[in-house]
Amino acid sequence: MKNTLIAFIACAGTATAALAGNVTGSGLVSLYGNSYPISTWNINADSTGNTGATFGAEGMTFHNGTLYVSHDHNSTRANGQLVKYTPGATGDLTSFTRTAMGSSTVGVFGPEGITVNTSGSGYGSFASSGTANIVGIDSRTNTSNSFGAFGTVNSDTGVFSGQISPVDSVDDITWVGSLGKFLIVVDTPNSDLSSARFLDGTTLAQSGSSFNLVNGAKGVTTVSNAFASSLAGVTFDTAEVLLVISEFETISFFDTNGVARGGEISLSSYLSNVTNETESIAVDEVNNLLFLGDEGGRAVHVVTVPAPSALALLGLGGIIASRRRR
Repeated sequence: MKNTLIAFIACAGTATAALAGNVTGSGLVSLYGNSYPISTWNINADSTGNTGATFGAEGMTFHNGTLYVSHDHNSTRANGQLVKYTPGATGDLTSFTRTAMGSSTVGVFGPEGITVNTSGSGYGSFASSGTANIVGIDSRTNTSNSFGAFGTVNSDTGVFSGQISPVDSVDDITWVGSLGKFLIVVDTPNSDLSSARFLDGTTLAQSGSSFNLVNGAKGVTTVSNAFASSLAGVTFDTAEVLLVISEFETISFFDTNGVARGGEISLSSYLSNVTNETESIAVDEVNNLLFLGDEGGRAVHVVTVPAPSALALLGLGGIIASRRRR
C-alpha cells in the first residue's frame, strides 16, 4: 500500500542556474507519519562553473563527512568531474571542490552510480588512513573515449583504474558491508521494472539471486538497521537495509533479503515544485541527513531526520518537535 507524502512549502521556486549555496525551495515533508524540514539546493553549475550546464546528481554517495556527486561526463553536464560537498551538521552544500575523473588520454569517467567500499579489502578498497576511492558504474557503450564499465577513481587525484567489461542498463551501485558485497540497480529495457543484483566484493561476479525493486528504481544506498527502523517505524531482520529512490519520486526500504517493509512513500507533493527526476540517494547517519539526488531538477534535496535515540524518546507519531544528534 502506497503512503502519501504531504508537503507544506514555506518557500519555493524553480531551480535557476547558480552555484551551490542557492536554496531554491524549502518546507516540511511527511515521511512515515512524521514531518521533517527539507531544502532544495541548486547544483546546476557546480561541476563546470558554467551556468548553461545541466549538472544533476545522477550518482551520489556519502562517506566520512563528504557528499560525492557524479553525472554523465560531456561538456554540458559534469564534464568528467567528481563534485565533493562538505555538508556539515546542517546539510549546507555551499562548500565544494571538483576532481576530474580520468583524462583525455585514458578516457573521461562519468559514472551513473557511485559508492565506497569501506571494508579495507576487495574491489576499490583503500587504507583507512588514505584517500577514499570511488567505485562507479557507467552503463553507456565504451565509445568516444568514454567508459562504459565499472571503475575506481581516487577522490583526490581523479586517477581512474580497474576498468571491467561494460554493463548495460545499470543505474546505481552501493556497498553492503555486512555481506561484503556490492549491490546494483538494474533496469529492464523498455520497461519500468527494476531489480537488485548482488556482486562479489572482489571479482564483481554475480553473487546470489536477484530480487525485484519498486518500478522505476534508480538509486540505492545502504543504511544501518537502526536508521531504517527509526525512520520507517517498522522492524527489519537484517543488519543493514537498502534505501531505494525511484524516478517517480518515491522512496522505499528493502532488507538485504529483498523484503520490502514500510511501504513506498511518494515525494512528488514537494518535488512537483521543480523539474525533477530523482536518480540517487545518500545518507549521513551521524548528522541525520537524507540527500535526494534530482537529475532533472539539477538539485539535491536535503531532509533533516531525527536520530534513532530521539525517536525512541519522543515516539513515532506526529511531528517531531525536537531532535538529538547521535
